[in-house]
Amino acid sequence: MIKNIIFDIGNVIAYYNMKEAIKMFTKNEEDEKFLYDNVYQSPEWIGSALIDSGFLSYEDIATIICDRTNHVKDELITNFLVNHLKGFRINQDIVDLMKKLKTNGYKVYILSNTNQRAIDYLSSLSDFISIADGHVFSFENHSLKPHVGIYKELINKYNLNPEESMFIDDVEENMKTANKLGIKGRFVLKDDYNSVISSLKEQGINID
Repeated sequence: MIKNIIFDIGNVIAYYNMKEAIKMFTKNEEDEKFLYDNVYQSPEWIGSALIDSGFLSYEDIATIICDRTNHVKDELITNFLVNHLKGFRINQDIVDLMKKLKTNGYKVYILSNTNQRAIDYLSSLSDFISIADGHVFSFENHSLKPHVGIYKELINKYNLNPEESMFIDDVEENMKTANKLGIKGRFVLKDDYNSVISSLKEQGINID
């Protein structure tokens, strides 16, 4: 029987679309492409995820990228890195669902690849982190999904029985690791409340 529901943040609890976020900072297609190619697709961000793994700050990334691009668009790069988190929006239906699950006797946890600044910003928008019974964030232990270490950190930190746990995420590779550990990983569509509800019902979770 499932007793623990584990949620990812990105595209489950909070939605973020990089291309939409970039449009908040420029309407120039050339600049949009520049930000996408040189910032989001940079080896520090999407490549090695050095921000979410806790090894580099946004300020560090800005310095590296500005140097690498020969300082042609320093103001654009810095403004984007400092303010891009404003592109996040909370899925309040999921937050309310977390509260309902707790009312119904389930434990609720968060397991996410994220960084301190993102957590601080999201905490200013919603109380979902304080609602949870526990959490593990990648920047804290320098381990990222789908690597097994971050899952084991959550299991050991809160003494969870994997067979009694369900994990909800929008990335299939993350599900595979969860399943290998005995956790009932369930893939859901990005920012789709009904997809989450369907996954919970498949496991007989009481959401009434």
